[in-house]
Amino acid sequence: MKQWHKGAAYKEALKTLLIPIFLSTEQAMEWGSHLNAKQHTTLTQTQGALSNAARSECNQQRKLNLAMQSQLMREAAQAFVPA
Repeated sequence: MKQWHKGAAYKEALKTLLIPIFLSTEQAMEWGSHLNAKQHTTLTQTQGALSNAARSECNQQRKLNLAMQSQLMREAAQAFVPA
């Protein structure tokens, strides 16, 4: 039941954090630098899921797109400054 609770909490958090499609590292870092701790956690979880999706994707173009967005999300997460 604990695992379900974590998944449900993540889904709720994801509804409140609109993650843009980043076009550059600079854009990702600027956006990520304004996150609060809860948003950072949600972003990190989403980045991990996107990274896993990229690894399992068979279509090379989609794999590349997913991997690029995952990397940019990682950059955004690294720009997070704890309060």
